[in-house]
This record gives sequence, structure tokens and C-alpha cells, in this order.
Amino acid sequence: MFQNSHLVPRLPLADLSPKLFPFFRHTIHTVRLSVVETLHSFMNVTSLPKDWVTTPLLRLLFQNLIVEERTDIRDATAAAWNTAVDLLHSRPGWMESVVALPQLLEWFETMMTPMRSPLDASSFYDPLSSENGPQVATERHNVDKNMLAQDLTLVSSDTVWKARIAAATAMAYLVASWDSSVSPDVYLLRDNTSWKSQAHSVDTVFQSILLHYVDSSSMLQKVLAAIVIEEWAKRYDAESSTSKRPPLIEVSTLAREMSNRTLSWLQSEPPAAYHEMAFTLSRIHGECTNLLHSFAFDCKIPWNEIPTLGTEIDLTGSKQGGFSLASAEAAVGLDYTRLKDRLGKAKKRELAVIAEKRKTVLSSIERYKEVKTQHDIRVCAAFAAAYVALKNTPDKVSPIVKGVMNGIKVRFVSTFCAIFELLSSL
Repeated sequence: MFQNSHLVPRLPLADLSPKLFPFFRHTIHTVRLSVVETLHSFMNVTSLPKDWVTTPLLRLLFQNLIVEERTDIRDATAAAWNTAVDLLHSRPGWMESVVALPQLLEWFETMMTPMRSPLDASSFYDPLSSENGPQVATERHNVDKNMLAQDLTLVSSDTVWKARIAAATAMAYLVASWDSSVSPDVYLLRDNTSWKSQAHSVDTVFQSILLHYVDSSSMLQKVLAAIVIEEWAKRYDAESSTSKRPPLIEVSTLAREMSNRTLSWLQSEPPAAYHEMAFTLSRIHGECTNLLHSFAFDCKIPWNEIPTLGTEIDLTGSKQGGFSLASAEAAVGLDYTRLKDRLGKAKKRELAVIAEKRKTVLSSIERYKEVKTQHDIRVCAAFAAAYVALKNTPDKVSPIVKGVMNGIKVRFVSTFCAIFELLSSL
């Protein structure tokens, strides 16, 4: 057998590497780690061909960052992603041919999926489905069912945040490499066709995407967009230290616009609420409705005297007839007091039960306000970090200092909570 081994045809790496792709999301974590490390080692061997570094590989690596719960695998994936992007950057036009705009939009959409909302697994690349049919896709994602569901009772919010931040950092690395993969206003030859590299610049490709998310009503999307900008600016500065290049805000309209928008947000009052708070406000609406209806059901107050709460959830408090935080506070305040006084000294037992319901609603309202404050701090810290990384100089530094201090506060509280949970488990 060994004597005839030279007769066995050797498959090229472009055919062999994809054989490992189905094991990316294997149920055994050591297998998942080995796959990433093996493919990464192939990329690092200069004598090996790199034509297998294509869109499917990048899609699998990005999916790893989004759904992987283990830190070691996520870190190995991030390193492999960076190496793959460096390879694409090394050849003019390769990056743009592998990462098309629809693919970028799909990655950002997945990364920016609101917290608690399930990830759309139908857009994930599945190497098995192409070989064995789409029915295998569900089996492919079994190991990821908790992360795909984004159910915070099954997976911790800390794990979800780490995965999203890893994905945002990977996007920033891609943005930085895209920005420097071609020189502005230089015509390059690609497939014997002349094209202008400026048409593929980072401003043209990423500006509409990032501005959309930085202006979003979602706390998560604002924070992740700011992280992309911050990490992009940091890498640009790191590369500029070895070469004389002007500041990023002087060469990129996207960087200047991001600097202006983050500073404007820091200098303004925070929004009334964020998209993530809609579900909680909807639940408070139900609690308030139940509280006021108790006066009719239990105390027999006529229904025409029971205040009607708006059915449309209004996070900003700007819609006529909508239910907002102010509506909830009125329900447990003026409305509750008026109905209670209407009864006088009658129905004491019923009023005691209703009073307990009111305490529950008050607790929900306070928790709602606490979450709002936490969201403000996160966005403030992320925007301040992005602004500082872009190295612009504001007229007043106090909003920036506040944002940086908020970032320190978030890190301290997160560390304290992690230590407390660890001690509690002992």
C-alpha cells in the first residue's frame, strides 16, 4: 500500500479545506476549536495557496463570533478572521470580490439583531445543506439553539454581549482593511478592466450602514456602531504610527460625520427611551390596566369612571392617546388616588389587595427607569470612546469626560457583579 501511495492523487487545498467546514459547529467544543486553528494554520503557511479563502469561510467565521459561547473558540475565530482579512487585503480587488455589499448588509443585520430577538438562522451559511439538502440545516444549528434563540433565561446577557462585541470588532477590522486595501483616486487593473478604487472606498461602502445604526433608536445598535468606529480608528492610528498619514477625520468623511454625531449626542439630553424598552413598557401597560380594572371588578365602581389607557405603546411620550411612562405614573398616582378616594372607608379588604398590585406596578416602573439609566450610560460610554479614538477636539470636554467616566463605571459594575456571582456559587 505504501509502495503505491504516490499513485493516490493529491487534492488541492481549495478542495480539502472545505471538507472541514461542516465541523465548524460540531457539538464537541474541542472539535470546533481544532477546525478553526487548523484552517488558521493553513492561512499562515506562506507556501500554501490561499485561493480557498473565499466567502463561505468568512461567513462561517463570522457566524462563529455571533453564536459561539466559549471564549477560547471565539478568540481563535477572531484571530483567524483577522488573518483572512489580511490575506484579502494583500491583493487589490480581492476583498471587494469576496465580500459583496449584500453580504456586508447581512452581517450587520445579524450583528445588530435586538437583544432577546431570535437570530435569523436562515441567512446562515450551512456547508451541509448544499450537499445533503436544506433539511440538514436544523441539525447543523442544534449546538447553537440557545444563542440563536437569544433567550436570556438560557444564555447569559454577558455571553451575548461578548459575542456581539467580538462581531463588531471583526467588522471594524474589515472596515480598516477595506479603507487601506486600495489607494484613493488610483485606477487599478482587475480582470483586464479598469476601475476607480474610490468607488469602493470605506466611505462609499460603509457610511450609509454605520450612520443608520448610530442614529438608531436601539441602545444595542448605537453601542455596536460606536464600537466599530472606535476599533477602526484605533487600527488606523496603529498603522499610522509606522507611516506618516494624516488623522482619520481628515481623510474620511465617515469618520468626520461620526465624530460630529457622537459629540452631538453627548452634548444633548438622552432620548426618552430605547427600542429595547418597548416590551417592558408593554408589560407595565398590562399591569396598569389590571390595576385600574380592579376598581371595577372588585369594588364595583362604574366602568365609565375607570380611566382608559391608550393601546399603542409610545416610548417617546409624543403620540396623542398613546401609553407612555407618564401614562403609567398617572395610573398609579392621580388615577389610583381618585378611585381610592371615591370609595371612602368602604371595601377595605379589596383596597388592600389593590394596594399590593399598585406596589408591583411601582416596582416595575422603577426598574424601567433603572434600565433606562443603564442604557444611557452604555451609549454615553461607547460614544465617548469612539469620539476619543477619532482624536477630534471638542469646544467643551465635560461631555466627553462624563462618557469616559461612565465607561469606567460600567466596567467596574460588571466586574463587581461577576465577582459577586462567583462568590455566591462557592
